[in-house]
Amino acid sequence: MEFELHPAIIIESRAFAILVAPLQMLIESLNDHLGIDRYQVLYICGNYSRVLSRLDRRFRDLEVRRAFTVFQLLTVLEESHHTLMILEHDPLLYEGAGEMVEYASMAMREAAKGSILLLYSPTSDPYLEKMMTYADKVFCFAEGPCAAPRLSAKNNRKTQASSTGQTTLESF
Repeated sequence: MEFELHPAIIIESRAFAILVAPLQMLIESLNDHLGIDRYQVLYICGNYSRVLSRLDRRFRDLEVRRAFTVFQLLTVLEESHHTLMILEHDPLLYEGAGEMVEYASMAMREAAKGSILLLYSPTSDPYLEKMMTYADKVFCFAEGPCAAPRLSAKNNRKTQASSTGQTTLESF
């Protein structure tokens, strides 16, 4: 069975996939997914979730589990029996336990053997990049280029003054 989250995101069963995308893209994809009721969905997050409060209330088989440590995450993954697991990446889980990233990745890969596992993050970080080597698929979507910061006239004068060799602070 396949899970089509978005036209560009199709995940096969028994797959561990990572999605790095804007938050709104995931929320709209989950809320607009017509066949989500066919799955027993487990949503795993840390202490705070950016996604849960924005989901529609129409999910019938949505179970939520929180993992406050890497060890709790490993336990949740081991005990899961769901057909679809969505894991919201929390880099704080790995602070001070960076060596556990590999074990967590292997546990996600193992949990995906009996279901579909989607690890979501709005941005990449060093922990997530290590996890990408264990994933079956990685989907990355960028929000687009950021606008270059525009200097105000006051900031521009300060920049010009500093380039002329000024070493004292301006008075106010």
